[in-house]
Amino acid sequence: MSVDGGADTGQVQQVDVDGVALQVRTWGDPAGRPLLFWHPLGDVTSGAYLAELAPTLTAARLRLVSPDGPGFGGSPALAPEEYAVPRLARLVWGLAAALALDRPVLMGHSWGGVVTLAAAAERPGDVAALVLLDSGQFDYVDRAGTHPEWSLEERADAIDATQPTYADRSDLLRQVQDDLRRPMTEAYAASLDPAMRESPDGAVTPVVTAQTRAAAQHGMLGERSLSRWPALAAADVPALLLLATEPEQVRAANDEGARDVAALHPRADIRAMPGWGHDLIGDGGPALAAVIVDWLTTSAVSQPRP
Repeated sequence: MSVDGGADTGQVQQVDVDGVALQVRTWGDPAGRPLLFWHPLGDVTSGAYLAELAPTLTAARLRLVSPDGPGFGGSPALAPEEYAVPRLARLVWGLAAALALDRPVLMGHSWGGVVTLAAAAERPGDVAALVLLDSGQFDYVDRAGTHPEWSLEERADAIDATQPTYADRSDLLRQVQDDLRRPMTEAYAASLDPAMRESPDGAVTPVVTAQTRAAAQHGMLGERSLSRWPALAAADVPALLLLATEPEQVRAANDEGARDVAALHPRADIRAMPGWGHDLIGDGGPALAAVIVDWLTTSAVSQPRP
């Protein structure tokens, strides 16, 4: 799919990580401070989902590394059992090693936050800081509507049944705009393109299949994110947790989750983001990037730990 205006969706390379082929997008000075991002789980997401935030982040001398999760964008899918969160966390560290990222900042959104929280907790001494976007404040299995009793096939069928159809790219952008709490920018629109395929008649369909999304959800059901926080607290890993406030039931659940995380990692910086829903990148855009940069450049985060 072409993008008018040539918005920057990153430099693309293929990296083999522990036998898994990952397509990886990078932005910024290779000598900059590394930040490794894992994207959310959805039909229009890939490593390119960081594109709109990239100019603000790279201006702060961050080197951004953003893989397409397996089965998303240009990364081939894995067998369903390979989507267990500890396995994906190993991919995070394998990618960091392959690209020689020394003590990266780890950042994840939703599914990506579950993965990066696990990665950080498994090797807290190797993390400069952790940034979570509406993720990690509860265990996925305890969320309403996750249906832990479903088989993988039932989960895939349910995802397939609710998958929107897009007559063309303009139709896709109209439908996505309906869910955003701000006007869509060209850069945000460009970030969606690598997640989609265009057919000869102009219709667009997601690269990721219902089966892959089901496998990723299945993997999260076995992960206890709240159990990861004490390891970060013990190692005094700086952590920023940004939480959605819309709609009201999300705000109420996140208020409870914030209290749980604060009890487990008292020094974590936990902030509610007024007027933004679960898709903090979609609703926040460059304003979200500014919050992250401000936090990363504070003395508590920017100074190396002994």
